[in-house]
Amino acid sequence: MKQKYETIVIFDGSLPDDTIQKENTAFEEFLKTNAEFEKTDVWGKRNLAYQIRKKKAGFYFLYNYQDQSEKNISGKIEKHFKLNDSVLRHLTVIRETPKVIDPKRAGPPKIAEESVEEGNISL
Repeated sequence: MKQKYETIVIFDGSLPDDTIQKENTAFEEFLKTNAEFEKTDVWGKRNLAYQIRKKKAGFYFLYNYQDQSEKNISGKIEKHFKLNDSVLRHLTVIRETPKVIDPKRAGPPKIAEESVEEGNISL
């Protein structure tokens, strides 16, 4: 079964734009070779809530991808980012697939009944 992941990476905001683009491209290539890469959302440069390694700004990227359970992509990503000095922080989480409710099995929608008794409304 394929597991869906998303990884948020904060690159050092003081780096030049071309270096950040190279880092982004390198990580996308890493994902393409080790997982099924879906897309990258560029969130851009933002101020950090607190300083990280004396940096006040970071450049944010969100990567979506899928992995086969036997490949252990999370360990490879951890190693990749720990060796990279351009990365301030990263976080990988499992994406939940939205539950689809079958309208045939759900039954009729519940409607709140209102009764008014001496100014009191009960639902």
